[in-house]
Amino acid sequence: MDTLKPGPLSDVTVLDFTWVLAGPHAAKTLADMGASVIKVDRYKDGANERSQPLRVEKDGVIQSSYHLHVNRGKKSICVNLKHPRGIEIIHGLIKVSDIVIQNFAPGVMERLKLDYEAVRKIKPDIIYCSISAFGHWGPNSHKPGYDVIAQAASGWTGQSDPPIMAPLSIGDTTGSMHACTAMLAALHHRIRTGQGQNIDIALVDCLFTTHEHAFPWYWTSEAVGEPVVMTRTGQKSPGTAPYGIFNGKNGQIAIASLTQNRWPQLVDLMGPKCQWMKEDPRTAILSNRCSPANTPYVHEAIEEWVMSQDSVEEAERKLEAIDIPCARVKNIVELATVDPQIGEREMRPTVYQPFLGPVRMYGSPLKFSETPSAIRGYAPFIGEHNKEILSSVLNYEPETIEELYRDNVIYHAPEVERLPEELEKSSNIGVKSRG
Repeated sequence: MDTLKPGPLSDVTVLDFTWVLAGPHAAKTLADMGASVIKVDRYKDGANERSQPLRVEKDGVIQSSYHLHVNRGKKSICVNLKHPRGIEIIHGLIKVSDIVIQNFAPGVMERLKLDYEAVRKIKPDIIYCSISAFGHWGPNSHKPGYDVIAQAASGWTGQSDPPIMAPLSIGDTTGSMHACTAMLAALHHRIRTGQGQNIDIALVDCLFTTHEHAFPWYWTSEAVGEPVVMTRTGQKSPGTAPYGIFNGKNGQIAIASLTQNRWPQLVDLMGPKCQWMKEDPRTAILSNRCSPANTPYVHEAIEEWVMSQDSVEEAERKLEAIDIPCARVKNIVELATVDPQIGEREMRPTVYQPFLGPVRMYGSPLKFSETPSAIRGYAPFIGEHNKEILSSVLNYEPETIEELYRDNVIYHAPEVERLPEELEKSSNIGVKSRG
């Protein structure tokens, strides 16, 4: 197995009390960058991600695709937080951690006496990051929430025509990346000052600030006394042209061209019927094309041209020949298996997941020249690293660890006993156990 260079966070330890997506995705990103992430799995049954679809069974072990992708590269410790000695273990891990991250509903960590105020008494310079739907203050802070709740509450769903739920968890993933940015900034601040701090990330806040036009339009026009409410967005932008998804004979294609110098070539490509668009004041100038009143003229003409082509592949070829930004709407199978761009960018590497064998996973989108961000380990099994963490991090003696097992303080899944033999297989067939 080749040697992977240390990542930029190779000296950072993260204690991960997260579940489902926003928190696990943020902690996974830190792990890809080399941080040592200790995942605190719920006693016996593990974190919620292990129960999420798609679940598959092979060699007598059930594993979740969700868990594989959000917890890869982490170490699992499974501790009974209702037992005093379990809390003692957690307190010990807090003392050696740089970051604590959690995304339970407000109040959960307080009940466990693991909220920021309690944790900072154990480790004064701790960086403590909380992610929730509505944040930890404000009139809605008491409300539980998932990604779709944040989509609705932030205006994202209401700005779509028709109002829809995104096909992926944009609130969770956007929130997790804001959390990563905040945690890295807090680490920098601690290096300069020695101070830790509390970070509060709300999914609604993060999605709210990603509205590119709707609220800036309203607030800027409000300043001159005429608030403008942006119309909802469907396949095509209501205020920018050409910008959207256009239907063809065998699929769809995205086209976006927001520079004036390329407009004449695009009009020429669409043929004699569209030459009027070079002179008509509604369409000739970029600022006029990008207005709610005029975008429909542009979009109607472009869709008619796309539909006149033999295929969306042919439309893409012609548009690329004159440097118009475009891309066919690609499907899951193509991207998961053969798309050359995804492959060349190392965004679907194959790694060895015990009991499953070689599995493709997302690569890291963070590309560093000297300190790579990459998959640094398979997704752990419940309590797989109990003994490693307790002995090497907290200096527990083997007899003490066995006593903790007997007293139902710690737990590991049955398949952990089979792991040494299973991992031997990966080395024999030459497949990486981390990317």
